[in-house]
Amino acid sequence: MGGQQSFRETFARGGSLLQGGPLLNRERAEKVLKEESLDGLIVAEPVNVFHLTGYWPQLGKMGFAAPSMALLSADAKKPVALVMPQFLYYYVYADANFSGDVEPYLYTHRAVSGTAIQGDYDEPAAGALHVYRDKGDVPMGELELHRRAAVEAAAERHGVSAEREFAMVRAARALDMTGGRIGVDHIAIMAMLESSPLSATAVPADNTLRKIRLVKSPREIELMRLAAQANAEAALAAVAAVREGATTQELRAAFFAEAAGRGNAGVFMAIDRMITEVADFEFREGAAFFVDCVSSGWHYHGDFARTIFLGEPAAAMRDATRAMHIGWEAIREHLRPGLRYSEIPPIGQKAVRAAGLDFDIPFSPHSVGLTHTDEPGQEGRPYWIKDDLTLEPGMVLSVDCPVLNTGIGGSAHMEDLSLITADGAEPIHTITDPVIVV
Repeated sequence: MGGQQSFRETFARGGSLLQGGPLLNRERAEKVLKEESLDGLIVAEPVNVFHLTGYWPQLGKMGFAAPSMALLSADAKKPVALVMPQFLYYYVYADANFSGDVEPYLYTHRAVSGTAIQGDYDEPAAGALHVYRDKGDVPMGELELHRRAAVEAAAERHGVSAEREFAMVRAARALDMTGGRIGVDHIAIMAMLESSPLSATAVPADNTLRKIRLVKSPREIELMRLAAQANAEAALAAVAAVREGATTQELRAAFFAEAAGRGNAGVFMAIDRMITEVADFEFREGAAFFVDCVSSGWHYHGDFARTIFLGEPAAAMRDATRAMHIGWEAIREHLRPGLRYSEIPPIGQKAVRAAGLDFDIPFSPHSVGLTHTDEPGQEGRPYWIKDDLTLEPGMVLSVDCPVLNTGIGGSAHMEDLSLITADGAEPIHTITDPVIVV
């Protein structure tokens, strides 16, 4: 994928992709749920609601806990259900014109408060639909007419509940998720299920959700291409301006600004082995250092690293960058379905040794997606205990190639994102030389 992307291009394409609704690979989800004997998922963490519906809960962006929920049945014939406040359906969701297979279950949050379901199930009456009051001085505009029609249609379709708990129960019943094992990602859902009439057992499902996210749908892959290309372009534009006397803070600010100009939001930038945003120092002629740049577009992440030579570096730095490039090129030729994570580092390290070079380079793989490290961990253990995963088509993979040696006159790293295909791998952003000379 080449050519510079403008903010307008990425925004328009990303928005149209999101309007399709659920982003997840439904076939993958069905497979994982079956393997884990789960009858469905109920999620409230914004990243998971977004993945299941295409909608990032507005109140989640503002710090509210579990304001919206998404329900996914193990039965692939069932739609995804979205539980959300009625007013925000009217005020936010309706404007997006989603066209995907998502059924809304609204609640007014006005009749009762706290945990509504306790003891006998007796749902109170919901409040009236909350919309802006029409004073009638001039005709309502198209935006307002569309919003009202959308929320009224949603309310007519599934009714409106008084509280999120009741809306959750209504949605679960519609999806036949009234018993069995339900994967959840939030303590609030566990509490709701314990006091609800659903007779379901809540099972922690963070690892389950990461397993599903590991293999991406076609629309997710397109969003990853947009995010990764914008991220790489932003990194290259930022480092092109580095000069003697410039500071790390200025470089980081330039990367964040360049990312924003391409539709991405900066996440972090490691500079010369330092990732803290507090430290600051000036670059000097002859400096050799790496940048590792991460930003997100439409919540999907790019991850890109290169080594920068500011003038003529030490001879050891040229050898270090040559070593990491040789190792990564050898790995790229071997990436394909069936290869295990544990098999990747030795490929690169063997190539480095064969070239007569002696550097410590981990060539460590990780999946990238809705988070920088978007993969499950070992079964029954936290995701950061890395599992020996097998590459599958639809995965987006990074292989970290930092040189873990000091006393070489600087720091070196390179990193690209590759899509695993049916018979190999392909880059999802423009590939440049491993070293940038400024």
